[in-house]
Amino acid sequence: MRFLARSTCAALAAATLAACSAKKDEPAPAPAAPAAAPAGDVAEETPPPPAETVVPPPPPTRADDFAWPAATDHARISTSKGDIIVELYGSKAPKTVANFLQYAADGHYDRTIIHRVVAGFVVQGGGYGVAYNERPTRDPVPYEGDNGLPNYRTTLAMARTRDPNSAAAQWYVNLADNNESLDHFVNDLGIRYGYTVFGRVIDGMDVADAIGAVPTGPAGPFEAEVPREAVVVTRVERLSERPAAE
Repeated sequence: MRFLARSTCAALAAATLAACSAKKDEPAPAPAAPAAAPAGDVAEETPPPPAETVVPPPPPTRADDFAWPAATDHARISTSKGDIIVELYGSKAPKTVANFLQYAADGHYDRTIIHRVVAGFVVQGGGYGVAYNERPTRDPVPYEGDNGLPNYRTTLAMARTRDPNSAAAQWYVNLADNNESLDHFVNDLGIRYGYTVFGRVIDGMDVADAIGAVPTGPAGPFEAEVPREAVVVTRVERLSERPAAE
């Protein structure tokens, strides 16, 4: 699995979208037997109310004041939580945008899951089917993370391993301004490779936030950060034009 390392998993300054180690779920302990009902009485069980997803208010972001380039394409990411509309910046990340749209056209993203959620950080998908089967990918795309587009809240970017030229099909949406830890950076010590931003959510960020607020835990081959209730990406499709605002 390619993922964004958080401070609790690895230093964000050296964030790597490397594979998590697989670990089987341990069997849950057997539930205690219910107490016997008194003779003549009927035992009634009241099911607990369903847990509600509490979505915190969105954090402030510098994305609103950034001069984003003109969109070259638009796409709809349809999920079981709702639709997310993104604009894509082919002028800044041409190979990455073409790669994303090709995977979408090939149906690669159909019936995949959001396999990683870190509240206040990112939601990530594009790599695993609903049975946690990893989808095969084409050759990775060259690194375009030095294109000047920051990892601000609302942006769509590519996951990768430690190799900056390893981005394939997995993508993520930034839930906060993660530019300080995820952007391309150069100083007198050399280059810190970042993660390629190639688009931005223009409608449906509330859907991304709702996904970012779901309870998580271990599932499939992953030890943590998987939604306990599957969030399914039913389809990603290219749009012929920007949808009209509702």
